Amino acid sequence: MTKLVTGGTGLIGREVGRQLIARGEDVVLFDIIPREELWADIKDKVKFVRGDLGNWSSVLNVVHDYKPESIFHLGSMLSVPSDADPWACYKTNVNGMMYVLEAARLFDVGKVIFSSSQAVLLCPEVPDVATDFTVQRPRMMYGVAKVFAELLGRFYNTRFGLDFRAVRYDTVIGPGVKTMGVDQCFPWSIEHAIKGEPFDVWVPEDTRIGVTYFKDAARALIDIHDAPKENIKTMCYNIVGSSLTAKEFVNAIKKHIPGAEIGVKLSPEVLKIMGKGMPKVEDSMAREEWGWHINYPLDRMIDDFVEEFTNKKELYE
Repeated sequence: MTKLVTGGTGLIGREVGRQLIARGEDVVLFDIIPREELWADIKDKVKFVRGDLGNWSSVLNVVHDYKPESIFHLGSMLSVPSDADPWACYKTNVNGMMYVLEAARLFDVGKVIFSSSQAVLLCPEVPDVATDFTVQRPRMMYGVAKVFAELLGRFYNTRFGLDFRAVRYDTVIGPGVKTMGVDQCFPWSIEHAIKGEPFDVWVPEDTRIGVTYFKDAARALIDIHDAPKENIKTMCYNIVGSSLTAKEFVNAIKKHIPGAEIGVKLSPEVLKIMGKGMPKVEDSMAREEWGWHINYPLDRMIDDFVEEFTNKKELYE
């Protein structure tokens, strides 16, 4: 059966596609700028569709034409660009979600799996520990759009019976991302260290972060997709990889890449968006209801990142 992946040539989307193909699925990748060069080794096993999530006809046509069994909805503007241009974010992240859900309803798509974000928790009112049921009052446009998307998915589940499921990512780490995000300094610090170049992270050393490797992040979407329907009670789930401070993350890089030069240069733009930073996030419901776990703890994640970036350097640079 066909699986449609929006944002299909982005960091997580391309890994979702590869994992689906590895198990014999037919995969369609929908993206505003499909990076087909990232698929040179298996290009004959995947279909690319160029389209804009903010264009109703683009979304309607791809769902109509390929009749997917499931949609993995990952396409979106990221955090810093969303705050810089909230109107474009609304078009892509808010309208895009509505179009995906409505196309799924009209053409009887079985499931919509959504990549949300713990940016929904980024607000002063959040307590020191956040669960799946903590209040969501984000002040950044990216988080606002993710809250809307989650609630609209819940509505389509209640009103139309659409099987909607979502995961809220922490910081997803992987090679080759070019777009600025509030936490993009962490994967970029690994990339610069590999190339022997100095780099400065833009948050204080004591900033607590959760980091999930992109291969675990992709597998999470597939695992929640495959879980029996009766297990999915919470519907929108926090997931947490490795929890640590920015300083601990940098020290781990230096351990694996001797000679890495990583300093700190605070970014007022990022700090304004982050406020007091993320709370400690709890993900027991994902673990209990569909078996969430990580395969790439911190040390293995950095080793695999180095191998991935080194072996495919011409694609990621």
